[in-house]
Amino acid sequence: MKLYTLEPSGKLAANISGISKRTKMNVLIENVDTLDLDTLVVIGDGTPDDIAFSIIAFHLKVDKIAWIVKEDDKMSTIYERIQKSLKKLAKCEIKIIDEEGESEKRLKVYEFKYGSKEFELILVINGLDEIHTDKHSIEDHLLKAAELLSIEIGDFENSKEAWNSIKDRHEDIFKKLKKKRKIVESVFPQQIQGCKYLAEKL
Repeated sequence: MKLYTLEPSGKLAANISGISKRTKMNVLIENVDTLDLDTLVVIGDGTPDDIAFSIIAFHLKVDKIAWIVKEDDKMSTIYERIQKSLKKLAKCEIKIIDEEGESEKRLKVYEFKYGSKEFELILVINGLDEIHTDKHSIEDHLLKAAELLSIEIGDFENSKEAWNSIKDRHEDIFKKLKKKRKIVESVFPQQIQGCKYLAEKL
C-alpha cells in the first residue's frame, strides 16, 4: 500500500520519505488526485509510529493509496473525540465488531451510517501486554522486534526509554523489518489485523 501525506512539506512526510529512501521501501507517493482517495490513516503520536506504519504498509500486498496524517493529541483524547463524533454523526446504532484473540484487545472496528453513506472506522491502540512497561506504546512492538532480531536491551521500566537506549540500532532494526515480513506480522498483531480490515474495504 502506498501512502500520501496531506502535508507534503511537513515532518510526517519527511520522516516517511527518509526511512523509505534509506530502506528502499518507496511507500510514499506524490502528486495524487485526492478525489481518488477514500481512506485516511491517522497516526496518533508521531515518530516512530510513522516509521512503523510505513514498514507495515510496505508489507501490505494491496495496490492502493491511503492518506496519512499525524494527530498531536494523546490517544485517550483521540479515543474520546472519536466516540463523541460517532455518536453525533451516526444515523443508526453504531455497530462495534469485536473478535476473540490477542490482537483484537487493542483493536476496534466501528460501522455506522451518515445519511445514505456507510462508513467504517478502524481504531488500533499500540502496545503489547507481554512487554512490562509503565505505559504501553509503539515502542513495545519495536522492542519485541529487537528481541526477535537478537538485540539485547536489558532491564527497563519504560518501553520508550528502553527503545531510546538502543538508538544506534534503530536504523538497522528498521532495515531488517523491511526484509522480514514474518517478524513484522508477529510484532504488530493489532496493526496488521486493522490493516487487513482496511484492505478489504479499499
